Amino acid sequence: MDEKLVFTKFKNWSENQQVLFTDLFPTIQKKEIFHIDLSINNTTVKTEAEFNNPTFFENKLSEIQNLHPTKIITGGYLEKRALYTSDIYNAKNSSEKRNIHLGVDFWLPKNTPIHAIFDGKIVCSVHQKDHKGYGGFIILKHTFNAVEFYTLYGHLSAKSTLKYKTGDSIKKGEEIGILGNYIENGKWVPHLHFQIMLSLMHYKNDFPGVVLESEIEFWKNQCPNPNLLFKSHEL
Repeated sequence: MDEKLVFTKFKNWSENQQVLFTDLFPTIQKKEIFHIDLSINNTTVKTEAEFNNPTFFENKLSEIQNLHPTKIITGGYLEKRALYTSDIYNAKNSSEKRNIHLGVDFWLPKNTPIHAIFDGKIVCSVHQKDHKGYGGFIILKHTFNAVEFYTLYGHLSAKSTLKYKTGDSIKKGEEIGILGNYIENGKWVPHLHFQIMLSLMHYKNDFPGVVLESEIEFWKNQCPNPNLLFKSHEL
């Protein structure tokens, strides 16, 4: 089926859905978010060195959290992140960098439990050990009548990936795993990378979280805005 038709089908279905942040993070009990900008013009972290320095970035996030104690620090969908400058973001056969972020980041402490927002099946559950990879990485497949889609959970703990195996069912509200620490989550300040996909394409045990700006129109149809589910005015 044409990817635009698949996208329209999902979008129409999502209009009758309302996912709460407390569905995804029930132990946090925070119902609102505070959006931060990590794009080219951001003032939170101005250099790649600041972004990749866990102590510096965590201190910045702590400052923001102290100012907004009842909210979850969030952001990132289709954000162009100039901070992605290292060679790992190089594109094959192109001088472009993969710097368009396809998911939403929820900046929360390590060990924060992550719960399923829909019934689903485990498509993959692996621990990626690559530098700046996903770390603990789980994808769920969801099917509702004729609507099929996937949700991705990146930067979990290594132990989280041992909880399930491919093909296992998971019910809405069940714990998927917990956020990993800096060492096990791909060398990132702890956070959840949450992403929706309408197809797994040719990927197995992996899926792009950042892509080329020149391909953004294609990826917008493959990876819809998670806010179609959350319906937040801030996201």
